[in-house]
This record gives sequence, structure tokens and C-alpha cells, in this order.
Amino acid sequence: MPSGLRIDLLGPLAVRSGPADVSVGPLRQQAMFAVLALNADRVLTPEQLLDLVWDDDPPPSGIKVVPTYVYRIRKALPDDVRLERTTAGYILRLDPGVLDLERFETAIAAAGRVDEPEQALAIHDEALALFRGQPLSGLPGQYLAGQRRRIAERREKALGARIELQLAAGRHVEAIPELIGLVADHPFDERFAVLLMNALAGSGRQAEALDTYQRVRRTLVEQLGIEPGPELRAAQEALLRVDPAPPLVRNELPYGGAAFAGRSTELAQVVTALRPGQGSAPPVLAIDGMAGIGKTTLAVQAGHQLATHYPDGQLFVDLHGHTPGREPLGSEAAIDHLLRGIGVPAEKIPHCLEDRYALWRSRSARLRLLVILDNAPDAETVRKLLPGAPECAVLVTSRRLLVELDAKRRLGLGLLPMEDAVELLTELAGPGRGDQTAVQELAELCGRLPLALRIAGARLRHRPAWTVEHLNQRLQGSRRLRELDGDANGVRTAFAVSYEHLLAEQAQLFSCLGLVPGKDFDAAAAAALAGLAPVDAEQLLDQLVDASLLLELRPGRFEFHDLLRGYAAEVAEPGDGVLRLIEHYLAVGGAELGPAWADLERANLLACLDVAATQEWDDAVVRLALVLAPYLHTRGRLDEIDHVLTAGLAAAARAEDAEREARLLYLQGHIWQFRCGGDKGVTDLRRAAELAPDSAPELQARIFGSLGYTLGTQEPASDHSELLRTSLRLGQLAGDMRVVIETLGRLAALAVRQQEFTRALEYYERALDLARELGDERLEPELLNGIAVCRLAEDEPLPALDATRAAQRLAAEHSLDFSLSYALCHQGEAYRRMGRTKLAVEIHEQALTLAIENCTHLDEIDARLHLARSLRTARQAEAATAQYDLALRLSQDGQHTPGMVEALTGLADCTPDRVRAGRLLRQAHAQAAGSGHAALAARVERRLTPTALPS
Repeated sequence: MPSGLRIDLLGPLAVRSGPADVSVGPLRQQAMFAVLALNADRVLTPEQLLDLVWDDDPPPSGIKVVPTYVYRIRKALPDDVRLERTTAGYILRLDPGVLDLERFETAIAAAGRVDEPEQALAIHDEALALFRGQPLSGLPGQYLAGQRRRIAERREKALGARIELQLAAGRHVEAIPELIGLVADHPFDERFAVLLMNALAGSGRQAEALDTYQRVRRTLVEQLGIEPGPELRAAQEALLRVDPAPPLVRNELPYGGAAFAGRSTELAQVVTALRPGQGSAPPVLAIDGMAGIGKTTLAVQAGHQLATHYPDGQLFVDLHGHTPGREPLGSEAAIDHLLRGIGVPAEKIPHCLEDRYALWRSRSARLRLLVILDNAPDAETVRKLLPGAPECAVLVTSRRLLVELDAKRRLGLGLLPMEDAVELLTELAGPGRGDQTAVQELAELCGRLPLALRIAGARLRHRPAWTVEHLNQRLQGSRRLRELDGDANGVRTAFAVSYEHLLAEQAQLFSCLGLVPGKDFDAAAAAALAGLAPVDAEQLLDQLVDASLLLELRPGRFEFHDLLRGYAAEVAEPGDGVLRLIEHYLAVGGAELGPAWADLERANLLACLDVAATQEWDDAVVRLALVLAPYLHTRGRLDEIDHVLTAGLAAAARAEDAEREARLLYLQGHIWQFRCGGDKGVTDLRRAAELAPDSAPELQARIFGSLGYTLGTQEPASDHSELLRTSLRLGQLAGDMRVVIETLGRLAALAVRQQEFTRALEYYERALDLARELGDERLEPELLNGIAVCRLAEDEPLPALDATRAAQRLAAEHSLDFSLSYALCHQGEAYRRMGRTKLAVEIHEQALTLAIENCTHLDEIDARLHLARSLRTARQAEAATAQYDLALRLSQDGQHTPGMVEALTGLADCTPDRVRAGRLLRQAHAQAAGSGHAALAARVERRLTPTALPS
């Protein structure tokens, strides 16, 4: 299956490639993709696609829009997904199992071939679990609406078949809640009514079953004017002949609650695992999770569904392992409760505790019991209370992972999905209290934690004047835990009990982690923060995870639940932990942050810088800024670069550290040069040159090299060579070959601007040899791109293509997105020169996409100019003109003369109006000459001869 591709239609459209989500674009584009997926491996003509996606309201461009949409979809998908263009139309080829709809249909068909009800039921459960909501929800068009209805009807048919299997397996109680909802949603579907009556009767609730018949009959008569059909009447007649079932023994299960949302998958897992007859020992299932996650609620719901399977009693014991203000229930009290629950009189309970355990095991061995041990403090307490027969079942809940407990299955509860959290809030607070966005925001502020959601819902219910938006405002910042507390069952109180049960060293680390500036961390970072050895920190982190006070969402990466992070910050004590953490990050990251490590830790490094800036830890701020800015530049994160450099320069000025202020000014000027051209960076570079001390020749070399190059791009006629020669001399004096290589590259680039390609090629090849001697592959792509430019200028596309391929490979390996964009530009140009125009257009479109993502004007201008040339060669003059226009506007915004000149000459080439073409060429010539770009002006002037165009 390509790229681990998954396409989910049984809910909102979702596309995943392995673990990563894939966005296929805006709504109408999603609709087209859904149409292609529903018709996978079938050719759809452009006319069919237009009709199926837009119905009777096509866009003004008509069928022309289809290739554009298909192209965007193809670019969004992994490279090995086959969305192909044939002579007849378009076809999306999918391997078996990619579509959830296909997996659903295959599973239902397989279930129909299975004779054993439980096995068929399990297959139905897996198939129906694929539905995540309304199929294709939110996608426009009549065709998709029809498909939505068809799939919904198929689901309802499968639901009916699954419920029939449930009843055949004797699982009547489990089926009732779902059937009640189905009958309410489908009041005229007699099949669901019959199933509900059978389920109620099988649970000993004949009166309710008969009442169901009367309600359904009344609906049919009053609204449709018809009597029930023969199947429904037969179900009623059968009920009238049945004696009521005898009552159950003792049911201690608490009330299941008026509001229960989500957890359908987990509930099914618990019920399936605890059905009788699954081994020679009592089935034991342990549910663990953080405070307020809904463990008890899930256990009680499962208990009610399992009740009929254990007719001798359903016992519930709260062991108070984490109850505010109470010590855990002692073993003596717990065993007494269980013995009384199976009918042992008080006078018959032995005085000796071991004899009580023996009596419990002996008596329970002859019974079919369901025992729920809630809020267990540890595994040892639970082990003593296990019954003595395989016909019994035990369900345990605990905040701790009870690793020592011999449980058949363990279930760790996570947060509610957003859809379920919104449903729970709406059910508790009532509809109409805020728009969907506000309710989702409230769910996030509650951390999608059921306890917090219930408290928030209750506050809204009891305060009719409040809106969801108002409560959201109250939950901002440090007030959040206070707003979600207030009584013995509040969120903070629940967290406090878990914290108080920690051992001293666990509690100390937990409180230290409250100082973490970022979101997640590894064991080494936690060790640095708390001043521990890494091995000790790792062990304690595992213990905090087992205590449900910390999450490990990925191996070795830890983070708090959002609300627990707030509680940890409350109990944290100020200290120098964050400074130790910053030192750790700087030591691990080194002078040049490795892209893979920095991508993982970027948010944490930025958060550390913000804390350090707030505390005015100037040395830490400057050191972080010096390593972060170059890394962020390679990743195109422009807003973050500005933030980092602003903070770093302020800290360096406060510290009166001239050298490091010069380094930061150099970085700022250098980066601005690449982003928007030279004008923005000159002031910073000149100020950096003033501040840089003679004791730092490497820094001076970098500043003079960048300044010389910048002035050379601004004022081509000026003598900038002295600055560049100074840069070379200082770089050699400092023994810094990287500076020498960079300066040679700048000399080459300026020679290219002056159309001196032979001299430029000499500089580039000399610099490339030095880079390879140095062994730093990250320096090579920019030089290889320059070599490609020179080869193309000498009309040698094959050597240029070789250079761009090498540059592309190295840039991709080292995540150098800027160099990759340029490599693709020159590679496409080489293919254009070789006559492979279609391939050139595709490659230049890739280069433009990457340049836009990099957020740099110069990259985007260059990519648009290359794409425009390829489009013009492909005789797509209108599309080429559009790209030249955009490149011209961007060049004018950035005062980028070469871009303006090339865009104007390109527009002249695209227009059939020779008078307008001459006007554009004269405008280009004036721009080049007026800006001192003599070589550019001469090149344009050659096209302005009297025989070429009219004056």
C-alpha cells in the first residue's frame, strides 16, 4: 500500500500517509478527491468530474478548472499515489484496503460467511467502528449527498445485523441503549422496534417491551395512517405468552449518569473482554488513567451492560485509593463488603482476616458474579479480593498502572476526542449556549478531560445568563484550575490527591517539571532541569507515567496534560532549573543546530528564550539567539527569526557586549539580504562592522564579505572588491575556510550579475574544491547551483543538469530548502534548453511551491521567472504573462532591479503587440541603466536596435 496511505470517507474526509495527515486542499477540492476515491480504479472524464462535483452550478471557467484541481490534488498526495491522466479522463488507482468504505464492505461480507455468532459479531463491531461520524460530512454536491445517504443506509442495515447477532449471543442488555436511540431516530422502521422489544424481553423487561410496541403503533397510526406489519405484531403476541423473568440477586452498580458521550470503542472492549466462559480463571480487566479521565463512569456503564451475564450479583467496592480526605479502604472492610454482598450474615463472617479471604473464594466459586473494584490504590489490595471461579469477572480502576496485577487486559484511557467532548458539553449545558467554535474552544480549555467538561457543563447549566464565550474568558490563563475547582470533586483537588500519593523523589521531579517552558521534553532535559542523573530521571519519569501524572505520547518524549501542566506550575518552586535546561540545550545543540534535533526541540528552545528574556538572563538570550537565527533561516520561519533577533539584540545591548551584538547584527543583515534584497540589510551590516573587534577576524571577515556582496548587488558599478578582498584575507588569517568559501561564492555571484560567467565559474569551482576538502556537504549545494547558472549561460545544459542534480540531492539530505528551490529552478531551465518543456514546467512549479513555503521574495521572484520562461516555451503565453506580472510586482516591492528587468523583457516576449513590446523593453533598459546594472542594460539594449522593434 503506497506510503501507508489511508483514505477515510466514513466521517469527515481524512487522508493519512503513514502517521502524517495529508491535506488535499479546500472544500471543493476535497469534494473532487472524494468523487475520485469513490470511483477508484475507474476512469472519469473531465465532463463527469465537473458534473459530479459542481452539479448544475459549474464555475465560470467550466471544464478548464478540472485539470487545475486534479493537479493540486496530485501535488498534495504522496509521490507514489497514482492519480493518472488517460486519453479518456482521470483515474485514481488505489491498492486494496486503502479506502475505509472498502474495508467496511469487505468485513460485512466476511461476517455473512461466518456461522459462529460471536465471531460474526466481532467482525461487525470492527466494521462499524470505522465510522467516525456522518460519511463525507460537509462535502458539497448532490452526488456526494446521494452517496452519503447510500452509505448511511448500508450502515443501518449492518447495525441491524449486528444487533441480531448480539441478541443471538444472549447480550440483550448491551443492545438496549443503542436500540433506544435507533428507534427514536427511525420511528417508522419496524425492524428496529422488533429488535428493541426482543432485547427488552430478553432482559426480563416485558412491560417495557410491550410499551414499545404501543408507542411505535401509535406513531404509525397517527402519522402514516397504517397498522404495524406482521413482524411487529408477531413480536407483541410472543411477549404476551411469556412469563416475566425472575429478578436478579444483588445489584450494587451506581447510577450510570444522565450524560455519557464517547468511549464506545473502549466500552465494547471492556464488555467483550469480561464476558463469561473465557478461561479457567476469573477474567480481570484493569482500567487506568489520570484523575478525572472517566474510569469509574466507563466501568459502571460496562457493568450495566454485563449485568445479565452475571445473574448472581453485581458488586461495587470503592477502595478510595485516591479519594480526597479519605484513607484507602482497608482490606478488612473491603472483604466484609464483598461477603455481605453475596449474602453471608454478619454473624457468619470469620474474625480471622485470612479466613474471610478463604470464605470469599469458596462462596464466590459457586457463583456468577461481576465485581467492580473502583479507585484501587495498588495491585496487592486487588489480588486479595479476587473471586475464586472463572464464571466471575473483575473490573478494576486505578490512577496507577497496576503492573503487578495479573490482568487479562489493561485499558489506558486517553482524552475524549473533540467530537465526543463537544457532545458531552452540549448534553450537560443544553443546546444554544454558544456557537460550535466556542464550544470547541471550551472543550480544549477543559483539556477534553471528562471531569473538567462535566464541571464546565454544570456551571453553564446552573447559570443560564452565561454563554460559552463568557466561560471561555473566565478560563484563560492562571485562573483555569480555580474556575474548574471549588468542591471536593474539582479538578485541582483530584490532581492534588494524586500528587500527595507520590514518593518524595517523584513529587520533587513533578514540581520541577512545572518549570518546563516548552510543551514536551525527554529524559535528558528533565534530568538537567531537576539536577539529576539521566538514568534516575528516566526511572522517575516512567513512574510518573505509571501514576497517570505524565504522558508519554511518543517513546522517550514526555509532556503534561494541559490542566496537569497548570497544576505542576502551581506546585513548582522557583530556582535555577530553567538555566540548567538552557545550558543543556546549548550543549546538545552545539554551535550549529542539527536540523533533525532542532526541528524536534524548536518550540522548546523558543520557549526557553522567552523565559530568559523575561528574566533578563542576557547571556542565555544572546547564546540562544546566535544558534536559533541561522537554523530558523534555513527553515523559512521568518516571524520567529525576527522575534529571536529582536530579543537577542536587546539582551546584547543591555549587557554592553559589542562583539555578540555585532554577530547578531551580521545575522540580521545577512538574513534580510536573502529575504528582501540588499537595502534592508546594509544598515545592520555597517553597524556590525563598526562594533566587531579586531580580536574577532572571523566575524569581521563574514561582515565585510556580506557587506561587499550586498553593496555589489545594489550598486554594480561601485568598487566593492576591496571589501571582498578584505574578507578573504581576514578569513585566511582566522583559518576559517568556511568564510573563504562563502566569500568566493559571493565574488562568483557578483560576476554572474555582471555577465562575466567564465570568471564566475572559476570562483565557484575553486570554492567547491575547498568545500570538499573541508568535508562539509552543506556548503556544496549553493556552489553547485552557481556552477549550473554559469553552464547554462554558456549554453551547456547537460553539465548544468548534472550540477543541479547533485545540488538537489545534497540540499534534500541536509534540509536546505533555499538551495533546493534554486536547484529545481536551474534543473528545470536545463530541461527547457534540452527541449523537454513539459518536464521543465512541472519542475518549475515544484520550485515555486517550495519558494513560497520559504517565504522569501527573492526565491519566489526567481522561481516565477523560471516558470514563466518554461510556460512561454510551452506556448502558454497567458499563463506565462501572469507569472511575469507577479514577478514584476514582487520585484518592484523589493526594489529588485534584475527581477524587474527580466520580468519586463519577458512580458515583451509574451505580447503580440510590437509597439507595447518595444515600450516594455525601453522601460527595462531604463530600469537597468538607472540602477547601475551596466551588463543588464547592455543586454536589453541589444534588443532595441531599429530593426528589432519600432521606436
